[in-house]
Order: sequence, then structure tokens, then C-alpha cells
Amino acid sequence: MFTAKAQWLVQNPGFTADTVNIYELSLPDKNTAWGVAFDWNGGLLGNRPTLSFTRTIDAGNTWIPGKMGSDKTLRFSNISAIDGQEAWVAMHKIGPVPGNYNVGPQGSVDFGGGIYHTIDGGVNWQHTDPGELFNENSVPRFVHFKDKNHGIAVGDPNDGYFEIYLTNNKGKKWKRVAQHKIPAPLAGEHAWLSGYAVVGNTIWFGTDLGRMYKSEDFGKTWTVIMVEPTPGTLIHEIAFLDDGLTGVAHLRHPATFRVFVYSTLDGGLTWTNYFQPANWKNSRMTAVPGTNAFVSTSVSQTQAFTGSSVSYDAGKTWAHIDQTGSKAACRFFDANTGYAGGLHVTGHPTFGNRGIFKSQIVFETPPSQANHKGIAKSAIQPEKNITDALVKVYPTPANNVVAIELPDALANAVNVISIISADGKVVDTRRSKASNLIRVDVSKLTPGMYIVRIQSNTQTINKTITITR
Repeated sequence: MFTAKAQWLVQNPGFTADTVNIYELSLPDKNTAWGVAFDWNGGLLGNRPTLSFTRTIDAGNTWIPGKMGSDKTLRFSNISAIDGQEAWVAMHKIGPVPGNYNVGPQGSVDFGGGIYHTIDGGVNWQHTDPGELFNENSVPRFVHFKDKNHGIAVGDPNDGYFEIYLTNNKGKKWKRVAQHKIPAPLAGEHAWLSGYAVVGNTIWFGTDLGRMYKSEDFGKTWTVIMVEPTPGTLIHEIAFLDDGLTGVAHLRHPATFRVFVYSTLDGGLTWTNYFQPANWKNSRMTAVPGTNAFVSTSVSQTQAFTGSSVSYDAGKTWAHIDQTGSKAACRFFDANTGYAGGLHVTGHPTFGNRGIFKSQIVFETPPSQANHKGIAKSAIQPEKNITDALVKVYPTPANNVVAIELPDALANAVNVISIISADGKVVDTRRSKASNLIRVDVSKLTPGMYIVRIQSNTQTINKTITITR
């Protein structure tokens, strides 16, 4: 197995009077990253408030700290950044346990919170549609924007079904998804903070009763499957590769509070429990776009778990990246751009002037994406292949529909077809088999240049298209 040859560059998040850990990160482009924090002494669900966040707009050379308002009843659920100035956050409150939240002695999510938005780098934050987009009986779990216009916000059940809201106009107006389009929750079922994954238009989020909700149309309709039937099992985190099929998840079993690695190869329909593989880190997991890699990190100070590790076989086996430094959230924009969040204690001889780790990892590249030096290519760099000319994608420029014409050799294989934006984000993905002609609706995509990627078992073909209106 390939082992990462480099590790992490320690960076100063810029905090001046904090004891915090970066809980979640969002990377909208190669130069920009935002990180939100929780108070280390109180714990993620503790009673010590912090509204601290930090961001970089120069690829991690400098970090700019800030505070998300002054309401200290609020805690971060997650962050979704648009660019260096604009970002959305989901916020929840802390208080006594409302029902069977199964979160342990540190405290629990209280009712209330909301979605907040900044367009000036976090100097000012606006509470979006308070009382309409989540109310005093809501528990917001995450907000996610796949582009500047289209967003989704998900919360726990309220009025008998999960709160799921969608916007297609930059968050100016949100609409709740109808109850009949969402499978009913079980008694006492809830989601988890930032416990979701998105690939193109496909979204997954997990619950504390071992179930996973999935939407293939960016939240308009949903299905649900049972990942682990043991009562009270909590799905902490979910990550999927670009194909939307290969994924991993953290699950915590209620009897021991131990966490385990689960893996899927079919988009989440079936899962395999790999328990606690050697070298795996037990706090957070993420996928690395453009590769077959998953990275796990840990906040633990125990030598067996501290640091980070990488898996190239969907979580079955892991290799150490490092065994130094407590690391919580870990996110990548591509194989060359990623960060992990860690502990920062202002003035501390060990944990002062740190809290951000910038990836220096050289990942193993899938054979179909490797160049002669074995370095990962850009997500939109076209592949050279002798069969490229036999694949036709038209029209270009396109307006509403793109046609993909495949030769018999590919039409008879199982193909994963992805639409990738110029900044490397997968905006749509689907599977196709036994079809020479596939039509893809692009009417809702922002005008610009895209790559149509066709991946079979043996090769990858990329075609460039332009979308106009």
C-alpha cells in the first residue's frame, strides 16, 4: 500500500485569547478556506461558548480571525463558504437534553438556532428568515451551497418530519421540502452536526438511529436506508469519492461509545463494517477530490489514534500519514489543497500559534488520472486516450441538454458520468449501462466551461463543453 510521503505544515489561525479547536472547515477554492471552532475546555456540546472562526484568502499564508456575532447561546453546526467574503453557517443552541439525543454527559443540543450569512468576510452576519427558516423548535444541523445560487439547510424533525429547506436564488427565499417527499423519522430520531456528504446533486445525511437519508436531486426528494440496525447507533460523519458510489462513514455504537468504519461501494445502498482497522484515526474522515483517497484524523492524545491516516480501498486498510498533533476537521479542495483543524491555546508553549495544519501530502493517483511523474492532475485537465475521438458530446455551446454518444465498447460497460465545473467541483454525477446515447439536463447549471467525465472500469475520458444562456 502507498504511504503518504509528506505530512502537515503547522499554521497560526490568528486567535489572540482563545482555547479552541477547529471543528469544521470549508474550502470554496484553492486559495480560500474558512474554519469554525468550539471551546476545547467545554467540549463540542459543552457549556463554554465560543463564536470564533478564522479564514484565509491567500492559500494559508495568513489567517484572519473573527467572531460570529455576540449571541453566546449559539454554537456552530457547520459552515459552507462561497468565497473569501461570503459564507453561510448553521447554528444550534446548547441546553438540557430534549428527548433521546444520546450525546453523553457534556450537554446537548437545545431547540433553536438558525442560518446566518455574511458577505463581508465575517464582519457582519445576518440571521436569515428567523422563524420561517427554522424556528424556536428547530435544531439546524447543516447548511450547504453547491454554488452561489443553490443551497440546502437541514434540521431535525419538527412538526413530524425532518426540516429540509431549499433555495435557488442565493438564499433570498427558502422553501421547505414537503413532508410526503421525505421518509418519516423514527421515534426520537435526530441527525448530527455537519454529518453529511454531497457529490454533485446527491446528498447523504445520517441519524442517531443508524439510518441514512439520501437525495439524488439536491434535496427535492429523499429515500432512507438502514446502515446499522443496533438501536441508538449514531452516524457521525459521511464521505464519498467523486463517483458518488464509494463512501465511508463513522458510526458510534451506544453500548460502548466506540466508533467504527463502515464502507459502501454502491452509493450507500449496502454497507460493510470494518470495525477499527489498524492505523485508522477515530475522530473525522473526508474524501480527497480527484483521487481514490480517504483521510482520517483524530483529536485523541492517545498515541495509537493521534494524527492522521489515509485509505485507498474505501476504508478497509489505512496507512499512517503522521502520529503527531491533535486534528479534528479535515477537508480538501483537491489533491494539492487541504487543511486539518487542531487545538489552539493562546500563549501555550505547545499549542500556541497553531491550530491549522496545511496538507503537504502527496497522494497516490488513480491509474487513469496519473501523469508520468505520478502527481495528481487538476480535476478539469482532459485525459489523452486513443478512444477519445469515439466519444461525442454535443452540442457545445449547450443550453438545456447535452448528449453523450458512446461507442459499443463503453456503452456495454458500467459508466460513471460526471459534470465538473471549472473550479473542480462535481456538480452532477450518474451511472449508465447498456446505452449508446445519454442525455444530461444542464438547464440549471451556471453558464461557463465544464468537463464531462466518463469513467469506466478501464479508462477515463474527459470532454470539454461550454454552457450558455
